[in-house]
Amino acid sequence: MNVKSWAFAALAASVVLGATGCGSSSTPQAATRTPIPSAAPAAPGTPGNATTPAQPGEADQPTNSPQTRQNAPDVDTAPPVASVPVDQREPAPAPPPPPQNPSPYGSGHGLCFDLNSELAHSSVGRLAPNAGGYPWTIVEGSTDPISAGCAGVLSYLLVNWNGSHPGYHVLFFTDGKYLGTATSKYYGYTTMLGKTRNTVSVQYRWAKPEDALCCPSGGPTNVTFTLNGSSVTAQGQFPPNPDK
Repeated sequence: MNVKSWAFAALAASVVLGATGCGSSSTPQAATRTPIPSAAPAAPGTPGNATTPAQPGEADQPTNSPQTRQNAPDVDTAPPVASVPVDQREPAPAPPPPPQNPSPYGSGHGLCFDLNSELAHSSVGRLAPNAGGYPWTIVEGSTDPISAGCAGVLSYLLVNWNGSHPGYHVLFFTDGKYLGTATSKYYGYTTMLGKTRNTVSVQYRWAKPEDALCCPSGGPTNVTFTLNGSSVTAQGQFPPNPDK
């Protein structure tokens, strides 16, 4: 063997021994586990916080896609409460209209003025006593129906006393109020002729000095009483003063 071949063999042997000695004398390193990142590492040249570009068509995908709804947790939600606009709500019922023909005080039995009412009897009680001291008695009254309306109606009540030759008074009423008597003094031989809604017609007769009480020759004369607001006016001729 020449010098050159021996030198090459010695060099190769030293390399093998060096490699064997290094592996046998070193202490094994403990293995460490690198945490798995939550996102894939950025590509070289890309900043660490950069997001992966969206693929074509992903930007237009709605957030409530079937896949998103499938992965989302179930949440119990109450159904929405329907609200009604104020102008569409059912209006409150209107109050009932007032009666077309209100019944005034003193009415009854379907009449605007009832001769059996408290108003009738209390008004008769206000009359001055007659000459014989007899009690006043109701003879008849007007019969205007409530169904036709009582506003502006002139009602009457005819009274006398139970004597052989009685005297009469005519009392007037309207709207549940007593207005007074047709005349300040009572007269005999008084007859009710008729009436309209606001008028009452009365016929008078009287006995002359030569007449018997059964057969008066004075008259007859008719007087019409008309309601004007809350007062009554008379048109016609009255009998002579009974006190003369």
